[in-house]
Amino acid sequence: MERTLYISHGDKGGVGKSYLSMLAVEYLLQFGSVSLVEADPTQPDLGVRYMGLDNVTVGALPLNKAGDAENALSAFGEMMETINAELVVVNLPAGAGETLDSTADMIRDLSDALGYRLIVTYALEKNRVASDALIRSMATGLLSVVDVDKRFVAYPEYKGKVETFDWYNRAERATAEIGELIVPTLGNRSALTKMEASRGRVADLIDKSSCPAGWWVLDQSSVFRWYQAGIAAIAPIFGGE
Repeated sequence: MERTLYISHGDKGGVGKSYLSMLAVEYLLQFGSVSLVEADPTQPDLGVRYMGLDNVTVGALPLNKAGDAENALSAFGEMMETINAELVVVNLPAGAGETLDSTADMIRDLSDALGYRLIVTYALEKNRVASDALIRSMATGLLSVVDVDKRFVAYPEYKGKVETFDWYNRAERATAEIGELIVPTLGNRSALTKMEASRGRVADLIDKSSCPAGWWVLDQSSVFRWYQAGIAAIAPIFGGE
């Protein structure tokens, strides 16, 4: 696996950025230790899951600082140079898009200087406003500095069928040089609640040789199915199958 910096981007909350970050951590752990950066220290939901694991290093710093973008990014750069990790996943909060889009050239400079391939997914809402934000990012923001084969639109399936998203039906989509993936939905609400409340690797929670305490058998079965679909969806962005 190449030295990789993955950023889970998107202009709104509730579009699946944390699920994508979680799936990225789970997938990349096949290839070595992963450094997870929580970009909102006040809500380190993913960091809590992986805290204390030997092969996941968790760090946190605020990147949702639109009025102080350069200083926020400077702190991120210092963290990246200090940890010097091979595989890095950055989980962005709502509101961080403006910070990253306004400092896109610096992010690319940092990535190149430290020898990372930069991979970015952009998770969408269904509406036209989200499509417009995606177009702006591709034109002048973070997505504009990412190699076209390493940037991807992510459709959160729990928002609805892909065909119901504004971006899917926009004329600009036909000529946009950007890949696409679908973030699968976990329809079993009991299973989703238990997965979100559990700590540790999801791969361990779905080990069918034992069922986590407090889980029903079909909770584990549902999470297993979701996990398999999620890994299959995210693997291609890292060059896997």
